[in-house]
Amino acid sequence: MKKLVLTLPFLFLANLALASGFGLYEFSARGNAMGGAVLAGEAEPASLALNPALITELPGKQIQTGITVVTASGGVTFGGISADSKRQWWPLPNIYYTQQINERWWWGLGAMARFGLSNDYEKDWMGATANSLYHVGVTTFSVQPTVAFKATDRLALSLGAEVQYLNFTEKIHFGYGGADTDMKLDGDSTALSGILALFYNANEKVNFGASFRFRNDHSVKGPAKYSKNIPTRFVNGGDFWGDITFPAQLALGASWKPTDKLLLEFNWTNVFWSCFRAIDIYFDYAPGTGAPGLMGTHAGNSKHYQDAYRIGVGAEYTLTDAIKLRGSFIYDKSPINEEFMDVMLPVDDRYIIGTGAGFKLSENTILDISYSFLYATSLNGVDASHTIPVHYKSATSHLMGLSLRYKF
Repeated sequence: MKKLVLTLPFLFLANLALASGFGLYEFSARGNAMGGAVLAGEAEPASLALNPALITELPGKQIQTGITVVTASGGVTFGGISADSKRQWWPLPNIYYTQQINERWWWGLGAMARFGLSNDYEKDWMGATANSLYHVGVTTFSVQPTVAFKATDRLALSLGAEVQYLNFTEKIHFGYGGADTDMKLDGDSTALSGILALFYNANEKVNFGASFRFRNDHSVKGPAKYSKNIPTRFVNGGDFWGDITFPAQLALGASWKPTDKLLLEFNWTNVFWSCFRAIDIYFDYAPGTGAPGLMGTHAGNSKHYQDAYRIGVGAEYTLTDAIKLRGSFIYDKSPINEEFMDVMLPVDDRYIIGTGAGFKLSENTILDISYSFLYATSLNGVDASHTIPVHYKSATSHLMGLSLRYKF
């Protein structure tokens, strides 16, 4: 019984925190190939996602669209029980439009995914008579209108608003006490936030860029439903609700052109995860258990996330007037606290190697492609109760990007 009491809050809450902790940075194929180090060098409409002040370097009207496809594998051991997450394919689409108004002013509109998670295990991975969370999905999509202007010939500033939609789903199999039923949570939320950015052209060889994204505060609400074989002690229907916070981010970048053909860029991003201390979930009715009221209609879980950072170094070489080659390296620090671990995103610090190319198909059309390989290190710790050991296996991921840009 003690293990059940500890496991049920873990099932309902831990995954939400990790879902919101999974940041996405795949905003364009060029950005992927440059390791996200695209805050201060060459501009593209996708600059709206990382440093919208850069769109002041784009003449006329331009549009860019693309997709990054991600596949990953990983595994976890929780209290001596091991499970591997199922390999899946996740598409991350994006589209951007920029327009020059006059010599000083520009505006743009971008749509992209900035946070997301999808993870699946076998339905009864914790045992046929246990309660097992076997699916979690978090999908976000942001729409960002932006204005930018040149304060001086060398300094550009921008301001953007972000409207972010969030959908959260979770599936739990109840096997304890002879039950054999699935519970599905499905909720959504919309949050308003913003971004500030600047771009400074120091000289012909060196540029600087910076941006600050404010945090997104979501209040998720939706139905909690059981799917089959509902025991009499279970209450079907009712709603669940809770808060999910995506943190603020500060990004700084610098670019350097040692030669006319070579561009080098460095990016540092700090993600303020320390704001994420705990999460609370509420239910109209206590989730199904062998003892009514064991959890009640409220459950809380401490997360104690830590501020994390991401460092990217990218290089771009102009091979010909029509072809550019790119490569990069990223170190992505995890925000997970090893004293408050859970199972829904079993990855720790990540190392990413990226490559790609750009092709000028015509005077108005540019095609970019990218491929990145991600390796995540293993990690040992305990769950939020500090009594159950948790181990993350090392994990890998593959990311393939494609972008198409057109100048009107």
